[in-house]
Amino acid sequence: MSNSASAPQVAKAVSPQREMLTSATGIPWRTLHSGVDVARVNARDLEPVVSGLAASGKVRLADLFGALDDGEPVLRAVYALDTEGTYAVLEWPVEGEEYPPLSEIAPAAFLEECEIYEQFGVRPHGGKPLNWVIVPPLATRSFPRLGSPPTHVPRGVHAAFFVAGEAFEFPFGPVRAVGQESLYMGLVTSGEEVIDLYLLQWHKHRGIERRLQGLDTTRALFFVERAEGLSAVGNSWAFCRAAESISGTTVPEDIERTRAVALELERLYNHAAALAAIAQSTGLSVGQAQAEIALELFLRLNLAVAGHRYLFGLLAVGGVNRPLDSAALTKQLPVALGEFRRVTEALMTTNSFLDRLEACGIVAPEAAQRLGLVGPVARASGQDIDCRRDHPFGPYGGFGEHVSLRQGGDVLSRVQVVLEEVEESARLISELVGAGLGSGVKQAASNPVRGEALGWCESSRGESLTWLALDDAGRITRARLRPASVRNWRAFDDAARSRNVFTDIPIIEASFWLTVAGFAC
Repeated sequence: MSNSASAPQVAKAVSPQREMLTSATGIPWRTLHSGVDVARVNARDLEPVVSGLAASGKVRLADLFGALDDGEPVLRAVYALDTEGTYAVLEWPVEGEEYPPLSEIAPAAFLEECEIYEQFGVRPHGGKPLNWVIVPPLATRSFPRLGSPPTHVPRGVHAAFFVAGEAFEFPFGPVRAVGQESLYMGLVTSGEEVIDLYLLQWHKHRGIERRLQGLDTTRALFFVERAEGLSAVGNSWAFCRAAESISGTTVPEDIERTRAVALELERLYNHAAALAAIAQSTGLSVGQAQAEIALELFLRLNLAVAGHRYLFGLLAVGGVNRPLDSAALTKQLPVALGEFRRVTEALMTTNSFLDRLEACGIVAPEAAQRLGLVGPVARASGQDIDCRRDHPFGPYGGFGEHVSLRQGGDVLSRVQVVLEEVEESARLISELVGAGLGSGVKQAASNPVRGEALGWCESSRGESLTWLALDDAGRITRARLRPASVRNWRAFDDAARSRNVFTDIPIIEASFWLTVAGFAC
């Protein structure tokens, strides 16, 4: 594993998080860059190390992915130490075509184990059936992958799906409705109640991570912000932070505040769009229209302030490409917020609306923790996590960030969290503008730098991560994009099974407010 160009100096004392990691795992850890520790372990020693991390009770599995090291697959697990404000990256080479199954210890790893098999041809030993994730079932060996396909496909490697008895499968998708992304839902029912549900997202896979290989970070950023267009700022900021950590670039505080204002504007319009979708799914066309008026005002605000309705092209590695119009922000934000508050007050006092949300699509706190959920979906199920507070980046950590929480885990809880987050975003924007915004790009290191780094950001959907590796020419050898949608889709089927009927499914989907694009980059 190559070192970052900004290699850390030898510390005089071991940090508390490094002590905890060493005590829990029995292996040495080193600092990759600020906020990230890393360790390498042999595959045969993996299970006791992962068990030690899980037993510590202080880590959350945030991601698992593969890469090629001299043509051989290497896997990396990213753990979040939320109480310590750091991340830990555990890496190990795969010996042969199998490796110890992490999902037996951390269930949140199962989806990534399935993806790793599709992309790199290695799988957990033990023979547990895997799911189809992003590679189509009938894909040939020539299908573009990040690594090599399996040398042979064992019988039963993918889970078979059977519907028996009086139940039947109601197929829905992948083409569902105008404006909706490609997604297949297999709804299993015996009449009206949803007994089971499974999803197929591979229709949306575009191979963006593979497309980034060989690009420099400036060119790659164009594709990163389009991997999940509704989280352009959040995902781009995570990517930029990784690139800046490799080059050792320090972004001025005023420019970081500019980025933060853009991030909160992105959160505002996404939450307004979610509310409009929930109103539509509950059959309240007037409420939907009013929420869409608020959404349109937020989008016009983005255009006036940042030059693009969806905030594309604003962030750059090292800074921002253009300044924000503070005068337009000060003038138009109260108007958009006023319209949003008006419609939310009307909806939240409409009994027919609240009746559809309460006890609908429940994700229990235990399930949210087990599956490693993030963002509003996690916080509505009692998970007290938010990168802005727990892993401060940019200007965050100095504005008394308030984290909204609920314990119910139903659609109503998710709506309540979203509404409180809108008010918090408005407060943060006011304070950030008051502290002063910057403009212009502070360029990263002019000479190409080899290295690896992890970047993170709290997008409107939750924690967004980017693992970035550059070669001697400063070109990408591996870019792992992990938008929040990747973590949260895995709870959708659990939410759908919780004593819901067909007409509840659109309500649950709207309250999750995820993207298929973010899942199937």
